[in-house]
Amino acid sequence: MSRTGPRDTYADYEPSERLKDAIAAWEAAVKEEERLRHAARAAVADELRNARVVRNGEERPISHGALAAHVPWTEATVTGIAKEYKVPPSRQRKTDSSGS
Repeated sequence: MSRTGPRDTYADYEPSERLKDAIAAWEAAVKEEERLRHAARAAVADELRNARVVRNGEERPISHGALAAHVPWTEATVTGIAKEYKVPPSRQRKTDSSGS
């Protein structure tokens, strides 16, 4: 059965201080989590820019997959972070030297 009129929101109701405090603490924790998540994502981008590994005697940038093994995100998410922070790709595309 559907309502035919507006719901009574009890305009005279005032939440308890316990409820207000709990909600305020939760909102502060969410805000702090967001700040820390952005800091962690920026650190991932910096790591992609600066970390080097030696493979076959040659120093190369670390791959997204290799870094993903050490962070709580998938390789696809690490790739998304790299794009978001404009990290240059670790593999440079070979140019066609024939000029075509």
